[in-house]
Amino acid sequence: MPVLSPAGHRTRTDLDQLQGAWTTVAGNREARLLVTGRRFAFEFVGGDIYMGTFVLDPGADPRQMDMLIEAGPLEHKDLIALCIYHVEDGTLRWCPTRPGSVRRLAAFPALDDTRYFSLVFRQERPGRGH
Repeated sequence: MPVLSPAGHRTRTDLDQLQGAWTTVAGNREARLLVTGRRFAFEFVGGDIYMGTFVLDPGADPRQMDMLIEAGPLEHKDLIALCIYHVEDGTLRWCPTRPGSVRRLAAFPALDDTRYFSLVFRQERPGRGH
């Protein structure tokens, strides 16, 4: 006989956890990320803004995110950024490759490695000061 989980209990998927607004708390660039469904808006504070869609592969190790840039700097428009990520308990560690690159990182680089945009985000909670 199968064991039933408590009523209303379900495991949140990575896609569920990514929904909402995120602000960097560590890394070599200050940025903001907004995720709605499978759409994203990403802003380097004081710099470029990127918008587009993404797909996840949460079964990969590390987990993978492919971000199609539909709007942003012309040299990156219509290119895909191959990213790795880890999301848990309102914290997102994220590292993309240069848009258009065909090689994805196999592990997270050090946060202070200036060759990469290795960032840690904290999810903004409604009603919480920024």
